[in-house]
Amino acid sequence: MPFVPLAESIWERPRAKRAVNNAYLDVMGWVMRLLNVLPWFLRNAAWRVLLKDCGAGVYFDHQVYAKFPWLVSIGSDVSVNRGVEFYGSMRSGSRITIGSNVRIAPHVRFHAAGHDPDDPAFEDVGAPIVVEDDVWIGSSAIVLQGVTIGRGAVVAAGSVVSSDVAPGTIVGGVPAKVLRERRTN
Repeated sequence: MPFVPLAESIWERPRAKRAVNNAYLDVMGWVMRLLNVLPWFLRNAAWRVLLKDCGAGVYFDHQVYAKFPWLVSIGSDVSVNRGVEFYGSMRSGSRITIGSNVRIAPHVRFHAAGHDPDDPAFEDVGAPIVVEDDVWIGSSAIVLQGVTIGRGAVVAAGSVVSSDVAPGTIVGGVPAKVLRERRTN
């Protein structure tokens, strides 16, 4: 029998996969609880260590969650408000990249991971999410795998973004559709 790396053999064994995932989630739960009680300057410093990349002037509010923080990159001058969640895909390596001068309102969720609905075992699938510079994402919006939000775009509160957003547009709804172009000078 050829050598199978441990990580690959775990993916092929559902109970082992669940056990490893549950243990990891418990550890991350404690890490996130610790981050929530830290003052802002220590919380921001800790996030800089945890994330793949993090620019200057980034603010992290309480209750921010990243399942796999090393799959998240954030530019400079970004606001990550209370309850924002980042779900990258470790299996597919799908990253979440946030540009600079981005405003992320409370309770926004980024899902670069998912499951194949046609697979009997619901295999893990994923695709990267890219948020370009100068974007505002409204409260409780959900950004799904494979989406790019173009520079200067606005996502309305409560929207579900399942396809790319053109630069300079305002989108809203479920699923998000173009509402209008931004009127900027």
